Amino acid sequence: MIRKRSAENEREALEAFIRAIRQEYERKLEVLRETFEQEFSSLVAARRMEVERKVQEIRGRQQNEFKARLALDKQETVSKFRGRVFEAIENLLERVEAELAHRLESLQKQPEAYGPVLNSLVQEALGVLAVPGAVVRVRTGEGSLLRKDPRIVQIEESEALEWGGPIVSDAETETILVDNSLQTRWERLRPLLVERLSRRLAALVEDVQQQLPELRVS
Repeated sequence: MIRKRSAENEREALEAFIRAIRQEYERKLEVLRETFEQEFSSLVAARRMEVERKVQEIRGRQQNEFKARLALDKQETVSKFRGRVFEAIENLLERVEAELAHRLESLQKQPEAYGPVLNSLVQEALGVLAVPGAVVRVRTGEGSLLRKDPRIVQIEESEALEWGGPIVSDAETETILVDNSLQTRWERLRPLLVERLSRRLAALVEDVQQQLPELRVS
């Protein structure tokens, strides 16, 4: 009877020991699980923060690159438009020059109309001279249209003066004093016309530049 009771006590003690070991094991597993969960959460949070930081860096670089590209594209667009404006000015002046040459050719075929124009240019040139004698050079065939003037000591004709008009030189030194040829007068006027047209069209270029869309990245 005593031996039977002793065996039961030993079995209960063993079972209690096993339960104690199991409970301790489960407790340690729970602690370990909580520790792993905390470490995993920390790693995930750190990784998320790193990813977000890299995303922000990428967005910042992309935004800077986009702004730089946008500024470059805007500059190229304005430059191309400005080039088209100057090209239009050049084309306009070429047409004006061609029309002017055509009208001068028509005028020069009418001596009664062209003669007064030529003599007016000669008198204008002589009026600014301070020499006693002048040589007047005109286009071939135009010498006969000049009125006599005591200041003119010699008349020369040259095929180089395609547009007509006079070049006046000092008879003594043969130095050109006044180039009042129509070609030279046009060459002096041309830059002034370019400047005037450029000023007028500059406002158009500015308007185009201001109207270019301001794109943004968020």
